[in-house]
Amino acid sequence: MRSRFRAGDTLLRRTAAEVKRYRMLMRLIPIAIVCSLIAVAVAYTATVLYTKYGSFTVSVNKLDSVKYALTLSETPDFSEPLSSLASKAGANITNIDGTTLPSDLDMINGEHNGRDYVAYTFYCKNVGSETVTYEYELYIRNMTQEIEDAVRIRLYVDGVPEDFAKTRKDGGGAEPNTTEFYTEKIITKRQISDFSPDEVTKYTVVIWLEGNDPECLDNIIGGVFKIDMVMTIIQPEEAA
Repeated sequence: MRSRFRAGDTLLRRTAAEVKRYRMLMRLIPIAIVCSLIAVAVAYTATVLYTKYGSFTVSVNKLDSVKYALTLSETPDFSEPLSSLASKAGANITNIDGTTLPSDLDMINGEHNGRDYVAYTFYCKNVGSETVTYEYELYIRNMTQEIEDAVRIRLYVDGVPEDFAKTRKDGGGAEPNTTEFYTEKIITKRQISDFSPDEVTKYTVVIWLEGNDPECLDNIIGGVFKIDMVMTIIQPEEAA
C-alpha cells in the first residue's frame, strides 16, 4: 500500500512502513530533545558541585645514619613503620561551610575522608638514637583552574588545629580565621625541636572547599588540588 500527498507542487510517495517510521520519529524527537536537556542540566550541576582532589602524600627524608632517623605510621603503635604514606585515592567533594566539619577529625587513624572533605591522620617518630630538630613542609603539588583560591587546609599537630588559606585576592590579607599560605605554593613550614628518641608527633590533614569564600565560583569547576608533606631532620648548625 502507498500513501500519497502533495507538498507545494511536488508529488511525494511513501510506503505505509515509511509513513509509520516517520510518524514515530516525529513523536520521539521532542522526547529525545527533552531528555538531552535534562542530561545536560544534571551534568552541569554535578560539575558545579563536585571538584576532584588529588591524593595526599607524606614522606620523610631518609638519612644513612642510625643516630638521626624518622619514620611514619598510620597507627600510634608503629606496627608498620614506613618512610612514606599516601591516601589511597582522591575524593570528589562539594563546597561546604567549614564550621560544619566533624569534631573528631583528629581522632581517627589513617584515611577517613568524609562526603565533602579529605582527612588523613598519621604519626611521625624519632627512631634514631639522638635528639633532633626536624622541619615539616606542607606544600601544593598540583593545582588547576585557581581552585586553590577557595581551598582550606586544616593541620592538626599533636591535637592543635590551624586553618590555612591563600591570601585574599582583594589585598585584604588573610581569609577570616585562617593563616595565610607561607608562599604561593608552600602552605606552611615549621620546625619541631628537641625531638627525643622514641618521641612521636601526631598529625591530621584536612582539605575542603570553603563555600563561604568569595572565590568559590564556577571558574574552579573541574579543578584539581593535590598537596604533599615532607619531613626533614635539620642538622644542628641549620636549626633555627
